[in-house]
Amino acid sequence: MLREGPDPLPYITHPIEVVLNLCYVGGVCDPELLCAGALHDTVECQCCTHAKIEMSFGPRVAGLVRELTRTEPEPAQIQGLSKDEIWLLRAQMLLDEVAKMSTDAQIIKLADRLSNVQDAIRLKSPKKLKRYLGQTQKMLDVIPKPVNRPLWEAVKGFADTG
Repeated sequence: MLREGPDPLPYITHPIEVVLNLCYVGGVCDPELLCAGALHDTVECQCCTHAKIEMSFGPRVAGLVRELTRTEPEPAQIQGLSKDEIWLLRAQMLLDEVAKMSTDAQIIKLADRLSNVQDAIRLKSPKKLKRYLGQTQKMLDVIPKPVNRPLWEAVKGFADTG
């Protein structure tokens, strides 16, 4: 699996970048948080199940990955919707999920968004970038700055470029 872009890197570079963001931007040293950061996309990518994560890494890591795993709309929810309407629905679902996340999951989400927003600035068209940065700002409205001030401010710095 590859990341997006003209010279795509292997997908593994993204979870590694999330862990680096947690450590070096967010000052996170908790090994279970770092592990969950590394594994945050594994269920969405269909590489693994929550049960396997729990068996290998314990209930806390599995619980964090569960919180970070996106829920996708059901086919009936998107039937008859345009691509833009589907994007809006998915974006609202994501914001609702982020609002319900634990503080630890929100910290990982900030590190994930920092990685993704940097890629978005490089790769997305101006229209899609504006929309993505708007969604990023809404995410920052949901996640309180004290959750992890350095990560929050790093993401905010990119969100303000739009």
